[in-house]
Amino acid sequence: MPVNRNALIRYRTIDKCLQNRRRKWSIDDLIDACNDALYEYEGIDKSVSMRTIRLDLNAMRSDKLGYNAPIIVKDKKYYTYEDADYSITNIPLTTQDLTILQEVSHLLRQFKGFSHFNEVSEMINKLEDKIHSEQHQQASVIDFEKNELLIGIEWLDIVYKAIVSETTVLLTYQSFKARQASDIIFYPYLLKEYRNRWFILGMNKHGKEITTFALDRIQNIQLLPDELFRTHKHFDAQTYFRDIIGVTRNFADKPTHIVFIANSYHAPYIKTKPIHFSQLIVEESKQGTTFSIDVIPNFELERELIGFGEGLKVVSPNTLVRQIKRKIRLMNELYQLPES
Repeated sequence: MPVNRNALIRYRTIDKCLQNRRRKWSIDDLIDACNDALYEYEGIDKSVSMRTIRLDLNAMRSDKLGYNAPIIVKDKKYYTYEDADYSITNIPLTTQDLTILQEVSHLLRQFKGFSHFNEVSEMINKLEDKIHSEQHQQASVIDFEKNELLIGIEWLDIVYKAIVSETTVLLTYQSFKARQASDIIFYPYLLKEYRNRWFILGMNKHGKEITTFALDRIQNIQLLPDELFRTHKHFDAQTYFRDIIGVTRNFADKPTHIVFIANSYHAPYIKTKPIHFSQLIVEESKQGTTFSIDVIPNFELERELIGFGEGLKVVSPNTLVRQIKRKIRLMNELYQLPES
C-alpha cells in the first residue's frame, strides 16, 4: 500500500503523541499536533480534517501498513497505546524485508577498495547483526562475480577522488612488457571495470590521445594538486566504449563490419547474450547461425571470438580472419610441442 509523505508525517506524529503518556490525547489534540508537524516539515498551513485523522488511526491499527498498532480509547475520548512500549518505529521486520536486506548487505560488500565502503562498513555490520538476530543465518541466493586476490584494488579510492576533484596524478607504472617502471604525469578521467579487472582512462601530460592503464600494474600513485589538470576536448565517457568490446581502442579507429558463423550448439548462447549491442542475425540454418557486429577490432574482441573454439568461425573482414588464423596456428603449434 503506497503512502505519501504527508501521511507518513501524520503517522509518525500520532505515534509520538501516543507514546507520550504524560498527557491525554483527544482527537482535536492529534489534529493540532499533525497540523503543527505538517507546517514545520512541509510548510503546509491547511488544517487536517477530523476524518483524515480517524482514517489514519484506523490505518495504523490495521495490518495494511504492517503496524497493527494497539491503539485504544480511554474514557471514550482519549487515545493511547495499550502497550506502553509500542511504537511504529519498533515493528519487527517481515521475512521479505529480511531477505531483501540480507541481499543488499551482500551487494554492498562487493564494493571493496573505496573509502565509501569503509564509511558504511559499520552500518553494514549493524544491519547484518539485526538480520541475524531476526532469523537464522541463511546462505545468500545471489553470488556476484568477484576476485578476492585482485591486485591493484587498493588504488581505487585515490583514483576515484582524483577524478572527482580533477586532480593530476603521478603514476609509477610498469606494463607486463616493460623491464622497469616509469613515472607518468597523468590526467585521470574515468575508472572502468572489465571482467573483474580495473582500468583508469585519461591523458598523459605530453600526449593528446586517451590512454588506458590497468590498476594491477600501478606501483604507486601520488596526487599533484599544484599541477594544472587538463581535460580532453573529445573524450565522452558515455560513448567511448560504444564501438568496442573491453577497454582497448584507438581514437582514430572506426567500427568494422564483422561477420561470423556459430554452430547450432553455440548460437543460442550468443543470441541470449550478444557479444555487442550492434549484433544482428544475418541468416539461420541447420548448420548454424550467421551473425554480424559493428565494432573496432581489438585484443578483447579476438579473445572473445577465439573463446568459442571450434564453435565459431569468423567470415569477414579478411584482416581479422588472417589474425584469427595466425593465433589458431600458433596455438596448434603449441600443442604439437613434445610434453616435458
